[in-house]
Amino acid sequence: MVCDTTRVSTGHSPGPITTSTLPCGVRPVAEDVVIHAGRLIDAVSPHNKKRKSRKDEMQERRAKWARRLAKLDQQGAILDAIRAELPEEGIFVDEVTQVGFAARLMLPVYRPRTFLSPGYQDNLGWGYATALGAQDARRDVPVLSINGDGGFMYTANELATAVRHRIPLVAIVFADGSFGNVRRIQEENYGNRLIASDLANPDFVKFAEAFGAAGERVRTPEELRGALRRGFARRDGPTLIEMPVGPMPSPWEFILMGKVRG
Repeated sequence: MVCDTTRVSTGHSPGPITTSTLPCGVRPVAEDVVIHAGRLIDAVSPHNKKRKSRKDEMQERRAKWARRLAKLDQQGAILDAIRAELPEEGIFVDEVTQVGFAARLMLPVYRPRTFLSPGYQDNLGWGYATALGAQDARRDVPVLSINGDGGFMYTANELATAVRHRIPLVAIVFADGSFGNVRRIQEENYGNRLIASDLANPDFVKFAEAFGAAGERVRTPEELRGALRRGFARRDGPTLIEMPVGPMPSPWEFILMGKVRG
């Protein structure tokens, strides 16, 4: 047996919002949700008065945090250059690299789903292939992949895929000739006993060009801005930008969480 059409109204806006045909005695879930949500709004409204602005407090918190992060000025200058050239709707793909660690703390993000990161899993080498997929899926916006030289080499062969399918991904390789984070740990925590942390790199510009991709080398944040501008304008294939760097200030005091127990 089917009862008459059931109409559900919130009581907060005129007219029914749903129409359905149900067996007798069966109440639509939406009806209960709407009724109780309306009652909840009525109950909360008297207590939800306008609060005093916390704008000054929040600005002071941000200023204090910015003063602490000033020690990461080298990474910060690079991230400023990136943010100046990558549009707000552009997608930034993080990697397990010194600039990537700093980006999680310092890079302003303005739109949902425009900062892709491995988070605390930090699976080295995920970045370029992930960014390639993001750019192929979103050809309407620029995508930027940042990489250390060690991490980039995990999937560097995917330049062939980018060229073959004309995927306009722009990638930066920060080349310091080592697994920089591993090297720092060995220097600071293991008496400078260096094992398997140095790399044998190609010339990344020639490497990119050998695949048929555009390659550039930059040495300053200002030069990086120009290369990014040209790369984002190139929509018929990939661009690889090599940026030689030295040791960078450690970001770990801002990332590692204190012990909870033990």
